[in-house]
Amino acid sequence: MTTTTTSPTRLMTIAEFEALPEDGQKHELLWGELISVASNFRQMALTGRLVAALSTYVDEHDLGIVGPKGAFEFKTDLPLVLVPDVAFVRTANIPPEDQQTKGYIRVVPDLVVEVVSPSETVRLVHTKVMAYLDQGARMVIIVYPDRNEIALWSMDRTDRVLGQGDTLDFGDVVPGFALSLSRLFR
Repeated sequence: MTTTTTSPTRLMTIAEFEALPEDGQKHELLWGELISVASNFRQMALTGRLVAALSTYVDEHDLGIVGPKGAFEFKTDLPLVLVPDVAFVRTANIPPEDQQTKGYIRVVPDLVVEVVSPSETVRLVHTKVMAYLDQGARMVIIVYPDRNEIALWSMDRTDRVLGQGDTLDFGDVVPGFALSLSRLFR
């Protein structure tokens, strides 16, 4: 009888993560494990539409900051650096100006949007959703480009799925914002 053993995944430190060469992919550190995700044209288009619509609304109502691809570092036992496709931080959570340019963003985004890549597994997406919620994000939005669907995850760990005829809103996280999914997925 033979036994097969697998070696555990080697965990990476923040310092090792920071030293990675730039290769055009999105890299994240999920509980010490390096995750690399390549994006495609459809993801770029959806992310761009979401950033444009949400940024315009947030700026007009002076609600906070919206941005793509910000690297958020969370204080956890295992290294956690996540780079959402879109993040919203409300005004009350924005750090003082002298703390805004030092390395990673060290606040919890109120809203996170992830546009799923073909290379991401269901398990990976769910693990990232739970990581954001565990750190205190108020809402996590998962965009499924191939299905033209969106899953909205709230702090109580429940989700609701929206399809083509629905309107995306973020409730009291971004009060008053609305975007037709037919417009987003056009």
